[in-house]
Amino acid sequence: MIELKEIAFTAYPAADVAALARFYSESLGIEFAEPYVEDGVALYCEARVGNGYFSLMTTAWMGVAPGSCASIAFEVADIESAFASLRARGIATEEIHVTPVCKLGSFADPEGNKVTLHESTIPS
Repeated sequence: MIELKEIAFTAYPAADVAALARFYSESLGIEFAEPYVEDGVALYCEARVGNGYFSLMTTAWMGVAPGSCASIAFEVADIESAFASLRARGIATEEIHVTPVCKLGSFADPEGNKVTLHESTIPS
């Protein structure tokens, strides 16, 4: 049996890695490391989030089209505040869904990938 230790990274496709990194930086405050660049074009960049990494890769590297991902869910302390901040930037968001254990809602990044924000409501 293979022993998995943790998730190393998750990646989203981008036609323009540098522009998409700027979006995430400006809208969610994600700080990306210097991108991997070839011929003046950013092909890959990543940011540490918690114990893992959120990465952006060119669509050619990932082999999938922009807008085809919908798997990331970032944990936030206050989803209402986070969504208010996104809406103030002109970013359309879904309504916040309340479940017995969390609040969550989504929005699309400029490439069309779905991004979910999640707030756990389970007392720690």
